[in-house]
Amino acid sequence: MRLLAVSVVLASLPLAAGCGSEDSPSGAAAGRAQMAALLDAVAADTGAVAFGEPAWYEPETLFEFINGMAAYYVDAGFVRVVHTEWAEPGAKAGAYVEMHVYDMGSPFGALDVLADARTPATVYLEIGDETHQADAGLDLRVGRYYARLVARKDVAGQKEFVKRLATALAKAAPPAPPEDQLLAPLPAVGRLPHSASYTTKGFLNRDGLQGVREAAYSVGGTRVRLFILEAKTADAARAVFAEWRDSLPPQAFAAGQDRPNTFTYTEAYTGPVTAVLKGRFVCGAIGDQAAARPMLDALVNRIE
Repeated sequence: MRLLAVSVVLASLPLAAGCGSEDSPSGAAAGRAQMAALLDAVAADTGAVAFGEPAWYEPETLFEFINGMAAYYVDAGFVRVVHTEWAEPGAKAGAYVEMHVYDMGSPFGALDVLADARTPATVYLEIGDETHQADAGLDLRVGRYYARLVARKDVAGQKEFVKRLATALAKAAPPAPPEDQLLAPLPAVGRLPHSASYTTKGFLNRDGLQGVREAAYSVGGTRVRLFILEAKTADAARAVFAEWRDSLPPQAFAAGQDRPNTFTYTEAYTGPVTAVLKGRFVCGAIGDQAAARPMLDALVNRIE
C-alpha cells in the first residue's frame, strides 16, 4: 500500500475551523480538519505511519461503516468518524492497528456510547477520560471523541503500540470537563467509580426521557442509582413527568403515593424507581428506596 503521512491529509483540507456550522460545507470541512489535526498529532508523537487514505463517514453514510448500529450512534449525537490504519516502524510483516475516531458531538455523546459498553468484567486503563481494555485493542473516551483501536495480526506484539496510539490521541484531544461538573448537580460523595453515564435518548427504554445524567452510589453497602433530566422550561419538565407517570399501569405504583410531584413504581428490569418533578428538572432514584431516599431528598433540595 502507498504510505501517506497524516500531515498530507491535513494539508489537503480547508483550514476553516470555527467557520460555519456542521450542517454547512465549511462547517463539515472544519470538523474534518480538526480531526485530521488529531491524527497528525498522533503521528508526530508516536512516529507511527498511517497508510492508505483515511475513510470518512457522516450520519447519512455511517450505515456503510457500522451497519445495524448507525441509528444508535446518530441518536447519541454522532457527527462523523474517520477510519485509519497505522503501522509501527519495525512491526512484523502485515501487522497494523485500525483506529476509528468518532466525533460524538459532545462529551455527553461520547459518554453515552462508552458507558453502554461497560460490564462487570471491564478492565479500565488510565488513558484519557475513560478507556476499556479489549481482547485485541481498547476503547477510549476523551472529550467529545470516542475511539476504537484494534490490532490486526500480531495482537500480543502490538499491545504497547495500541496504548501509545491511544495515549497520543488522548493527549491531543481536548478532555471532557471533570466528572463532577459533567454530572452536576448529582452528588460526588459516595459515587462509585466508572458509574457515570448519560442517555441521550430512551432512558429506561422510554423515548420521552432524553438527556439523562446518571451515576451509581454506595449507601451503607447498598448500591443505588441517582439520575436527573434537565428540560428547557418548567412546562417541558412537567410534560415529561406527566407522560411518564401516565404511561404506567395503576398496579405498577407503590403504596403511599403521598408526596407532591413524586411517584414510585417498580420497573421490570431495574426494580423500584422514584421520580420527582422540581422546576425544570425531573430527577429520581433507582434501587432500594430506603437507602436512596435521603440522597434523593438532598438532590431535590439542591435544585433551585
